[in-house]
Amino acid sequence: MSLCTETTEGSFIDSKESTLVWNYQYADPDFGSCQAKEILDHLESVIANEPVTVKSGHDIVEVKPQGSNMMYFSHFSLETLGQILIW
Repeated sequence: MSLCTETTEGSFIDSKESTLVWNYQYADPDFGSCQAKEILDHLESVIANEPVTVKSGHDIVEVKPQGSNMMYFSHFSLETLGQILIW
């Protein structure tokens, strides 16, 4: 996500208590949408076996725990967040 944030002017990462969101609402719409697709594809492969959900919405890509597994998300964040953020 950080790599895409660096290369996509107007995008930013919003880290909330239980979600991680890449937001491109202020970026070029076409380029932001293309980057969002790349992030979505990459994250779905990197965390395919993890109990988290990756989805896209209006100008965002969001990663959050499935159900109410907040304890796991904290552990997941520490172990895998680096991989997600660096890409």
